[in-house]
Amino acid sequence: MTNPQTEVDAWGDEAPPPLTGMSDLFDSALTLPSRVLCVSAAIMLVAMMLVTVADAILRTVFHDAIDNAELMTSHWFLSGTIFLPLAYVTVLDRHISVEVVTQFLPMRVQQLMMGLFMALGSAIFLLLAWQSWGLSIQKMQIREFISGATTFYSWPGRFLMPVGTFFFALVMAARAVGYLSGRVRP
Repeated sequence: MTNPQTEVDAWGDEAPPPLTGMSDLFDSALTLPSRVLCVSAAIMLVAMMLVTVADAILRTVFHDAIDNAELMTSHWFLSGTIFLPLAYVTVLDRHISVEVVTQFLPMRVQQLMMGLFMALGSAIFLLLAWQSWGLSIQKMQIREFISGATTFYSWPGRFLMPVGTFFFALVMAARAVGYLSGRVRP
């Protein structure tokens, strides 16, 4: 049995590490929308679970189903739960990393490496956000839908990827500035 007084909540009231190391106001301006997106992803995850469970109960007990439940899950909820929390994970610096060799390098070399990796990642995800935004606009203009049990408009879910990847790229760019300037340690 665990003792609640000795447990440490790694996600609770922990202050996130600085992004740039230059301005708390700038870091907060990126942290707040990242948290909002993460909470939105959590709400979508709960909604996905509720829709799935309700659909399974309706199918089993009443031999009925929620119209387009699987389309809601695949076109709306999954995109949100995958892409929206990426920026907040980066704010908290909680990505999985393996530091077998880099931990033995001098701190400045580690900072430069991480800064370059973050800058490259930011560029890649900005490109991904830009491309997916253009596609989302096109699908919205034609009011893309899928003909299922009823007409299901799939275009709103397409905006979740560009929003999530854009904020992810912004936070990665801020963290790259912090590493490259030497103000933030990996």
